[in-house]
Amino acid sequence: MMRLPRLPAALLCALPLWAFLAVPACAQPGFTPRAALEQLFEVEGSLPFASPYDGTLSFSALASRFATANGHGYRNELKIAARERRAVGQTREHFSATVTPLLPAGAKTIVAQYHVEGLDTIVKVYVQDTSEAKLLDGRAGNGVFDVVARLRGAGGKDVTTALGTVRSGDSFTLDIRFDAGDAVVSVDSAAHGTLRAAGRIDGETRAIYFKFGDYLQALDPQTRKPTSDPGKWDAWFRQQRIDAERVRFSHVIFERG
Repeated sequence: MMRLPRLPAALLCALPLWAFLAVPACAQPGFTPRAALEQLFEVEGSLPFASPYDGTLSFSALASRFATANGHGYRNELKIAARERRAVGQTREHFSATVTPLLPAGAKTIVAQYHVEGLDTIVKVYVQDTSEAKLLDGRAGNGVFDVVARLRGAGGKDVTTALGTVRSGDSFTLDIRFDAGDAVVSVDSAAHGTLRAAGRIDGETRAIYFKFGDYLQALDPQTRKPTSDPGKWDAWFRQQRIDAERVRFSHVIFERG
């Protein structure tokens, strides 16, 4: 894991969360400055920032080959650093970006999530060309990628919401707001317009943190079940002919209250 440098506070802008509809003064070009992201996030895998930086970050899990002990595939992500994490009731954040997945047919990647310290996830947004019932496409390997949100609901049960479809190279707008336990995920795609999922996260006492990027999912090619073995990931990707992929985020805005 590569820790991004902590920059002096004087270099950073105040990013007001409560004025969601107003673009912060420091983000007038239409994106959050790199210095502000580097203050809050650390990187897993390769540095994703465009050079010169224009609000674009480009992630490739397969190129980075970054693995964690309990992961289910390679990842290349920015995640809130441990020193900056807060409890649910103190977390007030807004993330938005134009997301462009460049993925081969049959791929599945998580592009954004709120993670609990440990192994639990309370909010997840993923892009997949795999089989899953009750999605807008839901068919595997046809080159149509479902955009899906999964939020933890009442009683700890996950609630899945279909939020659109795209093809590789198409873009969609992703907007995530987390306000002291109230979570709202919105996706605007050309095929389906604006769709949203909302939920209330209750009963969680551990610190949580936001992360975004490209967390490319893999299965054991024999059992077709999740595995933490990178050797089996490699075999899965070969079997599925997934040999190159990338997820690009542009006009990235991240605000905290």
